[in-house]
Amino acid sequence: MADRKRVGVVVQARMSSSRFPGKVLAPIHGVPMAVYILRRLATSRAADDVVLATSTDPSDDSLARAVEAAGFRVYRGSLDDVLGRFVSAARAIGADVAVRITGDCPLIDVATLDRMIERIRDAEDLDYLSNVAPPTFPDGLDTELVSMRALTIAEAEARPGHQREHVTPFVRDDPKRFPQANERNPAGDESAHHWSVDTTDDLALVVDLVEATGAEFPSLNELRTVLEQREDLARRSTMKTRNEGATKSLLADLEASIPRPKIAQSNALWERGRKLIPAGTQTLSKGPNQFCDGFGPKYIARGKGSHVWDVDGNEFIDYPMGLGSVSLGHARPEVIDAVTRQLADGSTFSLMHPLEVELSERIVSMVPCAERVRFGKNGSDATSACIRAARAKTGRDHVARCGYHGWQDWSIDASYGIRARGVPETIRDLTHPFPYNDLPALESLLTKTPMAAIILEPVGAVVPQPGYLEGVRDLATRHGAVLVFDEVIAGFRYARGGAQEYFKVKPDLCAMGKGVANGFPLSIVCGSAEFMEPFEEIFFSFTFGGEAAALAAASATLDVMEKENYWAHVWKLGTRLQSGFKELAKEHQLDSFMDCIGLAPWTVVTVADHGKWSGMQLKTLFQQEMLRRGILFSGSQFISLAHDEADIERTISAYREAMRVVRFAIDSQIVTDVTLGATNEVVFRRA
Repeated sequence: MADRKRVGVVVQARMSSSRFPGKVLAPIHGVPMAVYILRRLATSRAADDVVLATSTDPSDDSLARAVEAAGFRVYRGSLDDVLGRFVSAARAIGADVAVRITGDCPLIDVATLDRMIERIRDAEDLDYLSNVAPPTFPDGLDTELVSMRALTIAEAEARPGHQREHVTPFVRDDPKRFPQANERNPAGDESAHHWSVDTTDDLALVVDLVEATGAEFPSLNELRTVLEQREDLARRSTMKTRNEGATKSLLADLEASIPRPKIAQSNALWERGRKLIPAGTQTLSKGPNQFCDGFGPKYIARGKGSHVWDVDGNEFIDYPMGLGSVSLGHARPEVIDAVTRQLADGSTFSLMHPLEVELSERIVSMVPCAERVRFGKNGSDATSACIRAARAKTGRDHVARCGYHGWQDWSIDASYGIRARGVPETIRDLTHPFPYNDLPALESLLTKTPMAAIILEPVGAVVPQPGYLEGVRDLATRHGAVLVFDEVIAGFRYARGGAQEYFKVKPDLCAMGKGVANGFPLSIVCGSAEFMEPFEEIFFSFTFGGEAAALAAASATLDVMEKENYWAHVWKLGTRLQSGFKELAKEHQLDSFMDCIGLAPWTVVTVADHGKWSGMQLKTLFQQEMLRRGILFSGSQFISLAHDEADIERTISAYREAMRVVRFAIDSQIVTDVTLGATNEVVFRRA
C-alpha cells in the first residue's frame, strides 16, 4: 500500500497589494484577515499542516508578527518570485502535496478542501487538482492542490513573469506532463459570485456575509442561505469581474515575450480605403472582421512560398493561402515563368488561343466526369454556368442547394440575411436549401418539387458519411435532376481528378477553380458531353474567357503538381497538422468545443459556444494568439506544396501556446478581458 501523502496548506499573503494595501491585516470577525483565514483552515480534518508564506521585504514584517502571535508558522522568501517562495514554504513543512490558498480568500470552504485532499490522496497519478479549471465555485473559494514533483519542476523551469507570479500556470498549461483534474461544484455553477477581497467594498461584503450567517466560519451552505434571504447581499455578491489581477499579469507576460503585430500601416490604409470602397474590402472573407480587427493585419504586401508579409513588415506562415487558391505556394517560380513568357506574347486576344485546347485536353484526361470543358474566372462563374445549363437541359427552374456556391442571384435565399438584399424574392424562391449528410431531407425536397439541379460540395469542412454521395447520385438520377459538384475548392486538392475521383462518385457537371492556377483567376466548368451540350446555345460568354496568362498559369501548376506529387505532400503534412491540433485540444481539455475537421489537405478549426462565451469570441481569442505567434489563421487551413515540416511543427507549437491562453482565460473567466481585438463576425450575418 502506498505511503499516505502529506498535504500542507500554504497561504500566500503580502501587504503590498496595489489595489488595497494592507488588506491582509484588515479585520474580519475581530481578527486580521490573514489570521482569520488560517484559523478557518485549521479546522480542516484532512490537511496535515498550514503555513503562511510571505516575503522578506520589511513591508511584510507586521504581517509576519501578527500571524506568529496568533500561533501559526510563517515562511518568508522572495517578494518577486512568488512561485519560489511558495515551493520553499511547502518544502519547509515537508509536504508531498501543497494546497495553494491566497490571502484574499477569507471564505475558503473547508469542506471542499477536505474533499479535494482525499481525492488527490486516493489518486495514483495526479499532479494538479483544482476547482478553477473551469471555475464553478464562487470567486474566493479557489483551491489548488499541486504535487511537490510538479512544483519542483516548475520552480526550475518556469519563466519570469506570469508563470512565477501566479504559481500554478506552468503546471496548468502542460496537462500532458502533469496529469490534472477539476473539482466541480455539486450545487452547480456559482462562479458569478465574487467573495475574494480586492477592494474595501469586497471586504465590506465579506464582513456583512459573515455577520449575516451568525457563524464564526460560515459554511458554503450557510452563505447560500443568506444570499437566498438577502437580495441586497446577493446583488453585491455578483457585481465584480473575476480575476482582474490574472488579466493584467497575463497580458503583461504575453506582451513581454511575444509583442503583438505592428498594424499602423494596415490601419492607415484601411482608413483611406474605407472612404472609397463600400464595405472596405473587395472580398468579404478578407475583411478585418475576419482577422481580429484591432490586433491582426489588414493588408498583405507580398508572399513567397508558404509565408506572407503584411504592409507593416510582419511575417506570417500563411494558411488561408488566398482563400485556397494558392496550391503550390506564393510566387512559385515555374508558374511565374510561364505567365511571364505568355505576357511577353500578350494575354487577351480577339481570337481564341491554343492554350484553351491544350488545357481542356488535360482536364479531360484528369477529371472523371469531364468530356467537355469551358473556362471562367471565378468560382461563381462556374457554378452559375452549371445551373444555367441544368435548367436548359431539364426545362425546370428550381434548384436544390447545399451550402455556399457564390454570389449570383440564383444561389441566394432568405437564409443569407442582409446579404440577400437586391435579390428579387421570385428568384430566391427558386432555390431550396437542404442539409448535408441527410438523404431523407433531400429525397423529401425532390419529391415535393421537381428540381433542375442538385448542387453541393462533395466534401468541405464536413466529410460525407459512407454512402451519402452515392445516395445523392442515385436520387438525382431517379428524380431527373442534374447532379452538380461544386469542386471550386475541392478540385485537384484531394486527388488528381478532384473529390469525385477520391470518393469515386461521378457528377453530371462540375465546377472547379481555386487551386488550379496557383492564385491566378481561372475557373472550370466540365462534365459529360450530354450535360455540357446546352453550352452550345446558352449564354456563357465574356471578354476574359480563355485569357491566356491564367491558362498558362494553370498548365504550369498542373505540371508541378504531377512532377512533385503534390497530393502525397499535402495529405502527409495536413494529417500531421490535424492530429497535432486534436491531441493538444484534448490535452488542454478544449476538445469538447474545439475541433479540427475536414480532410487533411484542407482542414477547418471549429469553435463552439462554451460556458458564457460564444464560439466566435473564443475563436477570436485563439486566432489572436496565433497571429501573435506569426501564423496567419482564419480557421481554414489549406496546405500548399510550399508548406514544409518546419512550418507545421511551428504551427503546432503556436497551437499549444494559444490553447494555453484560451484554457487559462476560460478558467479565470477573463476571455473578454484578454481579447484585444474586436470579436470576429460571420460573413453572412443576418442583421
